[in-house]
Amino acid sequence: MTAEPDPQTCPPLPVTIVSGYLGAGKTTLVNAILAGDHGLRIAVLVNDFGKVAVDEALILNRSGDVVALSNGCMCCQIGGDLYDAIDRILRMRKRFDHLLIETSGVADPAKVAQIAIAEPDLEPACTAVLVDAANFLDVVNDPRLNDTLLRQVRAADRILLTKTGAVASALDELSITLAEAGATAPIAVIEKGDREAWHLLEARERHARLPTPGLSRFHALPYESWSWTGAEKVHLGELIAFANDPGLKIYRLKGRVRLKDGRSILIHKVGAVITVEAASEILDKSEVVAIGVKPDFDPTHAEAAWAHAVTLREPAPDPTSAP
Repeated sequence: MTAEPDPQTCPPLPVTIVSGYLGAGKTTLVNAILAGDHGLRIAVLVNDFGKVAVDEALILNRSGDVVALSNGCMCCQIGGDLYDAIDRILRMRKRFDHLLIETSGVADPAKVAQIAIAEPDLEPACTAVLVDAANFLDVVNDPRLNDTLLRQVRAADRILLTKTGAVASALDELSITLAEAGATAPIAVIEKGDREAWHLLEARERHARLPTPGLSRFHALPYESWSWTGAEKVHLGELIAFANDPGLKIYRLKGRVRLKDGRSILIHKVGAVITVEAASEILDKSEVVAIGVKPDFDPTHAEAAWAHAVTLREPAPDPTSAP
């Protein structure tokens, strides 16, 4: 990769990586950083599984996969090639003070950090890995999934615990489990919507680590995803029934949905926990993404269940009724 700005006038761009397993709260943290009172011009590269749901009041304009914000920040969907996305940012180097990369929930942040290390126009600052305190033990004890989780926590310069309210008494045990899993980074609790979260960008904590066995080998991720986009309105009860269907084995679900009662909502599912909140805007279409573990989760089954359980069309009129 090459950058147009003269390195004499533009020092390397600091890079902070936000990683963590599905549903750990990465996008929530990115939103909190963008909303912070920092005065920084931040370029954000976002993973493929979702979009940063920034406050509509901050949005200056949208153009394709780029959202320009009124505070000088810019969000950009990574798409297929992280190298191309970083190169695009470097061509605009003078416009930004910091690069923030949100990885996908099943990514290996060490490999993303290696890209920043190899690029002379970037300065690796910190890899922050979010750990869902409420679901970590269930996932790490699943032999099909724990490799992904272990790679993430071992790559961390900082570990941030989220969703700690329900398991506050077990945080010491969780910290011990993380240490036993090979995590060496300092651990802290972060609350949802923390307006001081932007101070993470000030961290310069690159830990020296021994190579992790197998880190560079090909790692086939045991995940499948299913998605739906449409203008039809959805019944909330049917949507929740779909998310909770035990036969579908959905671990992570996220969506921006138009309801039949006129509301627009955001829905999230992580493990067995579902949350629903009002969207910040009236939606003109719905988007739903579900993720699960192969072979238990089958996108074709999810598609069939969605068509069967979620009423996408109004019932046909009774032909025997009077006009």
